[in-house]
Amino acid sequence: MDAAPAALCPRHPETLAEGTCTRCGTFTCGLCRKGLGVNQGLCPSCQDLSRSGKPSGRAMLSLVFATVGFCGFVPGIVGLVLGQKELNAIEAGKAPGAGRDPALIARNLGWFHVVMFFLLLLGLYTHL
Repeated sequence: MDAAPAALCPRHPETLAEGTCTRCGTFTCGLCRKGLGVNQGLCPSCQDLSRSGKPSGRAMLSLVFATVGFCGFVPGIVGLVLGQKELNAIEAGKAPGAGRDPALIARNLGWFHVVMFFLLLLGLYTHL
């Protein structure tokens, strides 16, 4: 039985691939994966793509909902969910990295609204 040929890294053709990009499937070697930081599963091209661009609509919408949450708790909780979904998409390389800050702010504001809502409920309960 013949052994299957080993895959080579397209950026470093003399180096055997150690894995594939989780976004595009390109083979990557240890040199390509070294120093990629948070998105270690992405090839250098997808890593560059995830850092560039403007924030996605979901990132900005999560921030809007989280901000409107100061007028009522429900929009803040929606901002929390949208912000976390955006952070997950950024981590997977499916959304531009430029949306990380708005999504983080939205997620954190959303948790603030959740805590305030439960404190309000606790205060109402103690007065009954």
